[in-house]
Amino acid sequence: MTITQDQIQKIARNLSKIPGGNEKLAGNIQDILKYMELLNEVDTDGIKPTVSVVTQWQALRADIQTDKKVPANELLKCSPQKVVGEQIILPNIMK
Repeated sequence: MTITQDQIQKIARNLSKIPGGNEKLAGNIQDILKYMELLNEVDTDGIKPTVSVVTQWQALRADIQTDKKVPANELLKCSPQKVVGEQIILPNIMK
């Protein structure tokens, strides 16, 4: 498969970040297309698709729901920020 300068121009119009008239770009795209053709020649019958290259499953702790009720004031005591009227006061981000 080959790519023409007209096709490069069409791609450049559709994707504004690609500069038009770039011979190096045309060569790079041509190299990519050649590589894709090479990959198409590989016999992959019976090969399971790779979903992830990581084989180890992450061990996460189980979420355990409890019926324990904690009062809001106890939870607010955990905050390092100042608490006023059962609300956490955050620093002003608008200056």
